[in-house]
Amino acid sequence: MRVIWVTHDVFDVFSPFVKGKPTKGGSWIAPLFYSIKDLKNIKLASITPVVDGMEQKQEIDNVTYYSIGIQKGDNVSNMSKSLVNKYLWAINDFHPDVIHIHGIEKNFALLRKYVDVRIPIVCSIQGIISPCIEYLKYSIANINIKKFKSIKNRVGRGGVSYILRKWKEYSLIEKEIFKLNKYFIGRTDWDKAQLSAMNADAFYFHGEELLRSPFYDHEWEINKCERNRIFVSSAQYPIKGFHVLLHAVAILKEKYPDVKVIAPLSAIKKKYSRFKDFLFAEDYSNYLKNEIKKLNLEENIIMLKRLTAEEMAMEYKKAHVFVLPSFIENSPNSLGEAMMVGTPSVVAPVGGVTSIVKDYESSLYFPAGDYAVLAYQINRLFTDDVLAQNISKKAKNIALKRHNVSQTTEQYCTIYSEIINRYEKSR
Repeated sequence: MRVIWVTHDVFDVFSPFVKGKPTKGGSWIAPLFYSIKDLKNIKLASITPVVDGMEQKQEIDNVTYYSIGIQKGDNVSNMSKSLVNKYLWAINDFHPDVIHIHGIEKNFALLRKYVDVRIPIVCSIQGIISPCIEYLKYSIANINIKKFKSIKNRVGRGGVSYILRKWKEYSLIEKEIFKLNKYFIGRTDWDKAQLSAMNADAFYFHGEELLRSPFYDHEWEINKCERNRIFVSSAQYPIKGFHVLLHAVAILKEKYPDVKVIAPLSAIKKKYSRFKDFLFAEDYSNYLKNEIKKLNLEENIIMLKRLTAEEMAMEYKKAHVFVLPSFIENSPNSLGEAMMVGTPSVVAPVGGVTSIVKDYESSLYFPAGDYAVLAYQINRLFTDDVLAQNISKKAKNIALKRHNVSQTTEQYCTIYSEIINRYEKSR
């Protein structure tokens, strides 16, 4: 069986050979790719679009890697004839039995209009932009975000308004992708419901994901974590709800003056002067800085740069609590990572999160946006070691099953085979 993946991010092993400006943010898909690669009956390849790149082919350890050159923005617009031909060059060279497209937030799945009808395409659902537009609006409903716009934002570059505009434009392509394609892989009731609403005739396959190896190697322990230390893995956009956590921490600080929040806040440049913030910073970044200062949390918020998988695993292990304060999620990898390490969590039960954890069993819930309840639930884990340990144990047991390497690998092999069989019968 010959399977070719279309991905947004270049695999590390291929990266040194790639010309242009490759992205590497999706390293979490690599474990599944290389686990499938080890199966004897599957031959794998990948295609990755690279800004300012060129058409390249490289054979490495029995895997064929392709890159194609694109211009900035080509991944989120309708495909030009020249771009289609670049994809077809790689596809026709490899002769796949199945094309596996990772993510519908990019336009890859428009290929269904151009690829030989005899080749089935399956799309893995990661995030879904269309329904998230209203959640993004809701996440800033109580923020006067216009007040924090930089000059850059005011001329139409960056900022929340820019994100909303781009999401609305792309949602038309995303809806076409849902209608155009027949086979999808998802993991939650939420993504299954969204697919059903946009294409009731589509086939939905349940496919879990694998995590990077360090998360399987570390285990949280109540007596070895740093007390009153909170870890949050994303804070760059308001839909992730970091501002809600700030207000919860302001409440917690009255009882725990030493409370710490560890966050990858690379979007907040501490070294920026107020003048530079006024000129160049993003509106949400300016708002967060304002809130941190207003709430007197300068000593409680620790900002980290981009972390490796090993560093992330260590942060989960050191934390007393992991918090997911998002206004919407599908199946956040960060929650899976926290569960695998065993870090007890407090989450907003939004989107697909309720398919992953259960309240008072494998996590504690709080209503999205309600910082008072968030503070209350974090405090419960800070003060009740038995509760924290029970949630940790149950969460880890769930993660070990959901992200089991051999079972997940076989799951995808079965999905590919079933798609080929269904496709042949329907022709």
